[in-house]
Amino acid sequence: MEALTVQPGQVIIVTEADVSVPDSWLVVPFWDSAIWPAVNEGVRKALSEWSMFVPIDDRLDCNFFDGLELSGDAVNVAGRWEGGLCYGTPSQYERLLDLPHNGMPGLAIVRTDLFRRIPYRRIKFQDWAHWCEIRANGCQVTFDRAVRWTWERHDDAFSAGVDEQAVRDVQEFCRLLKLGTVVPGEEWPPSLRN
Repeated sequence: MEALTVQPGQVIIVTEADVSVPDSWLVVPFWDSAIWPAVNEGVRKALSEWSMFVPIDDRLDCNFFDGLELSGDAVNVAGRWEGGLCYGTPSQYERLLDLPHNGMPGLAIVRTDLFRRIPYRRIKFQDWAHWCEIRANGCQVTFDRAVRWTWERHDDAFSAGVDEQAVRDVQEFCRLLKLGTVVPGEEWPPSLRN
């Protein structure tokens, strides 16, 4: 983060570890074995207009914020992984609730107030489900195709590998989203409107 040519308005580290960071960074003492609660806890503490979750192993290019336009409700930022690129497209976003896979890979930068209203859920593929819920709520997404970061995927990561039940969970979530019955929140399964 310190090597970025344009610094973010705020840096929040959510961890139970004793870390040495610059005084201007905020350390939120918290831990859970899943990703979603730590991200939500960090977003609750954010003071900036926009928030993004960057896993500890992912690397932002030094010029990550150079020329990055933040508009709409969320921005999908292209990255590189496993010899290729990861990014969403407007077409994939439009069809997201019907796709059998996450059509919005890439890094998500989301307006903080939206991220608080639609937080990560207690589900294995929380980023996929999050994009689906953003889509179901008619949020405007913009797409930055400049490759600005690297996704370090590890075989032993929680979300790595085939998990047919986790895919079915997101697909069922999309079915409920299309019915308009899902109440925003962190819980899984989601609360539903009558």
